[in-house]
Amino acid sequence: RVADRIATLTDRLKAGVDDAALLSPQAHESGLVSIAVDDPEATVEQLAEEGIVIRSLPHPDAIRVSVHAVSTAAEIDSVLAAVETP
Repeated sequence: RVADRIATLTDRLKAGVDDAALLSPQAHESGLVSIAVDDPEATVEQLAEEGIVIRSLPHPDAIRVSVHAVSTAAEIDSVLAAVETP
């Protein structure tokens, strides 16, 4: 099912994000996931170079990822690498 695939990929994304950076509820509500980052525009540009489209949010400094059935685990992993904190 489409909803199950979205939930699985969304859970994968949320599990890889530091709790302090995850702005969306941990429990699955939808495929929209907001993540606090230091430079939202740079993160958007970095992922765009990999063919992954996300959007920046004006406040707080964050990005929003829209996970859908056509999203791949590799794309989720690329997002996680881009938001990884040292």
